[in-house]
Amino acid sequence: MGEEEYRPWVPFIGTMFLSIFVSNWSGALLPWRVIQLPHGELAAPTNDINTTVALALLTSVAYFYAGLHKRGFSYFGKYIQPTPVLLPINILEDFTKPLSLSFQLFGNILADELVVAVLVSLVPLIVPVPMMLLGLFTSAIQALISATLAAAYIGESMEGHH
Repeated sequence: MGEEEYRPWVPFIGTMFLSIFVSNWSGALLPWRVIQLPHGELAAPTNDINTTVALALLTSVAYFYAGLHKRGFSYFGKYIQPTPVLLPINILEDFTKPLSLSFQLFGNILADELVVAVLVSLVPLIVPVPMMLLGLFTSAIQALISATLAAAYIGESMEGHH
């Protein structure tokens, strides 16, 4: 983002990191899927595709806002750079960014919780503990990756060229 332009985005990126981190750790510290409910189940909030899509869409709104705020309507000139033939691909890129953000977070957290749930149901005592510790590490890394990608997308939208 640059040394001058990062300050206004620290609250957004920091809040995103902390919310993903706490959500992931709430699912990694306690294997919520083991608790049986009559209707539904307990799980980490980031284990739901709706939550991860909402976070990704917030990031999309933020990088459109950053680009428009920094460069005005000349921001949309990036879609026809270097040639207008690439317009469909450049538009498609803005749809794939939130899609990849949401699926990488959702898929990794869901896979971690499913592995722990299966191990807890098969071998309930010692074996799941290392996987749960690995889940804590993975959850922290996923929060860092999501916040870093959000910052990179916002920084890219504020650049002078594409």
